[in-house]
Parts: sequence; C-alpha cells; structure tokens
Amino acid sequence: MKILQINKFYHIHGGTDRYFFEVSKLLKKHNHKVAFFSTEDKKNNKTKWSKFFVENFSFDKTNINNFFRLFPNYIFSLSAYNKINQLLDYFQPDLVHLHSIYHHLTPSILIALKNRNIPIVQTVEDYHLVSPNYNLFHDGGICEITKPNKFHKSAFHKCVKGSYLYSFAEVVEKYIYYILGWERNYVDYFIAPSLFTKYKLVEYDIDSNKIIYLPHFVEDTRYAIEYSKGNYILYFGRLSPEKGLEYLIETMKRLPKINLRIVGTGEEDYEAKLKKLSYNQKNIRYYGYKNNNELRRIISGSRFTILPSVWYEVFGLSILESFASRKPVIASNIGGIPETIKHGYNGFLFEPQNMDDLTNKINLLWSNLKLCKAMGSNAREYVERNFGPEKHYEKLMEIYRLAIKKHK
Repeated sequence: MKILQINKFYHIHGGTDRYFFEVSKLLKKHNHKVAFFSTEDKKNNKTKWSKFFVENFSFDKTNINNFFRLFPNYIFSLSAYNKINQLLDYFQPDLVHLHSIYHHLTPSILIALKNRNIPIVQTVEDYHLVSPNYNLFHDGGICEITKPNKFHKSAFHKCVKGSYLYSFAEVVEKYIYYILGWERNYVDYFIAPSLFTKYKLVEYDIDSNKIIYLPHFVEDTRYAIEYSKGNYILYFGRLSPEKGLEYLIETMKRLPKINLRIVGTGEEDYEAKLKKLSYNQKNIRYYGYKNNNELRRIISGSRFTILPSVWYEVFGLSILESFASRKPVIASNIGGIPETIKHGYNGFLFEPQNMDDLTNKINLLWSNLKLCKAMGSNAREYVERNFGPEKHYEKLMEIYRLAIKKHK
C-alpha cells in the first residue's frame, strides 16, 4: 500500500510527532511505501520528500499588521494546496494518514485530497478539531466553555494565549471550518488514542460512527529490560503550562533529598519561568532536548517517571516509554492517563494539582525499592501484552481498509 503521512512538524516537538515517526517506521517495516508532507524547518529530519514541504510561518511573534496580512493563510494555505497537489501527482497514494495539520498546513490540503477521492484517516492528538482552544486548558484549569460548537465564547473568554485577538482568530477559523465541513466531513475516520478522547469528541458533536479507538504503541525491544534502581525521578516531554510542571517544581521543594531531572523543551518564556521558579533548587536539573538514544538512557537511569498533567491528556506516550524501561509512573488522574496506569500495579495516580497527594506518592515509591522494582516489572509485562507494535499494526490496517472501502 502507498501511504502518505502528513504532520505539520517533521521533527520531534511532542508526542504527536513521536507517534507520527514511529507509525511511519512500522508501516515501512511491513513493506508499505510511505511518503511525507510537512512544513520546512531547520530542525527537520532529512528526507527526500522535503522538496514538497510548505514554508513555515507563525503568528507567535508577529506584529498586528503582519497578523492581518497572514491571516488568510491561517484559514486556507494556497501554498499547502499547491504543494500537496504536486506531491499527489508524483506519489499517488492509496490512503492519507493525517496527524496535526492546523494553522501550518490547514484543511486546504483536505480539499485537494477530496478532489481526488483519496481515503483519509486522522489520529486525534488534541482537541483542536472541536474547540478553538486546542488543549481545553485556560488560566490554570480545564476550560470547556465552547462545548458543543459554541466557538464564539472562546473570544470573550480569551481562551487562546490569553488574547482577544488570537482567540477571535481561532473562533473565525473554527466557524468557517464547521460551516464548510472541511475538518469533520472530509476525514473518513478519526482515530482516538484513548477511550476518554473518543467520548470527549462525541460530547463535542463528532459522529461516534467515525471515531475508532486505537491506543498508541511502543517498540519495547529498544528499551533496557534490566532494572536499575536509579538515583533520580524523571519528567520528559513538552514544557508547557498544561503539563503541570509548576506544581511538580513546588512539590520538589518539599523533597530536597530527591533529585528531579527534566528533559524537554518549550516556549522560551515558559522555560524561563520554570527555571526562575526552581532557582537555587539543587535537586532540580534541566537537560533540554535529547534524541531517542539519549532519552532512553536517561529513562533507564531513573527510579521512576512522573507525568503531572493538568489538562485532558489524550494518551501520554511517555507512560509507555517508561513502562518499556521497567519504570513505574506517577501521574495525574486525568484524561486518558488512567487507561494505562493501573493504580498500585504499574504506578500511582494522584489528584491533579494536589501537591500533598503528589508528595505522598513520590515519598512512598522513592523509599520502597522493592515496591518500585515490582511495579517496574509489572509495567514491562503490561506494555508487552497490551501495547506492542504488531497488535497496533493489525488494527491500523483494519482502519485503513475501512476507509478505502468507503471510496470504492
């Protein structure tokens, strides 16, 4: 099968991109022909498909005049439309698998695919499909003020970047896509990595018949299977407000004898905020971005990992990566997280934003090496049994075949 994988980033920016690359490797392993469509970026991995990539642009640091000049590209990217048509002429895929496309690529590419009657599936990694606020998180808490399809409320609430302007732009975008049906109607099936995400999409008026549950996977053979007790706990992932890192840092101030390592990057202003918050904390260290091999080594050297999210986490791929390394996970009881962490078996769940609860769970697991090792063994066995690549591949092929059948 010839499969076109589409994602707005062609480098690791977060869990979405990690899955994008991993599922592409899996498809290639099974002798499928895979092509890629994305945006240009100096951080990109090298690929022969880059000649079809779209110029990247961002509103984040633009002035008001440029904002209005660029805004039409935010809704419909003519460049993306033209580039993908060139790629489709060249590659002629049997199916397209979308990941994250909003803002950078836009649903303009869906129109090109629809015109050629190409089957489309999309893995849903956040909530932008149903809300102007892609993570349903605002001002330090969950925000579902727009449910369902009441996008205008986002503008008055300043749900996007705390800005009337950005929020208004997202509202306009969502209403255009909703009225024209580009996002919801042109995709044959949406893949939800967690049951929580599936049910949340239904709450927001997505047709349940178009949503198929398929959790992520991990290539466990790449991870160390020998248990190491480790001398630090680890957070790895994107550095952003919805990940709950401020609560984690405040918690670690209560635990000066336990070392925390933080791996990942985020927006410069937010990274600076975190480092200021942890200033003079000798038990907290930042490692920045690490490639796959370096990251696996750091995970292996930890005692356990932690995911203190305060948003509706869609899945939490870092949980599987930790489990594959025989590391239990302490994580927030929110979103799709409880579907992988079985409390007291392969990790602990704590109440989001509850630093007393988090402190107790860290102390319990840190001080009991026997329990930590047993949970780590359970975690490895659990991920091998439930989240292997072959099981994922078989289910993904079923979804692909269903999408193709719709177009015959």
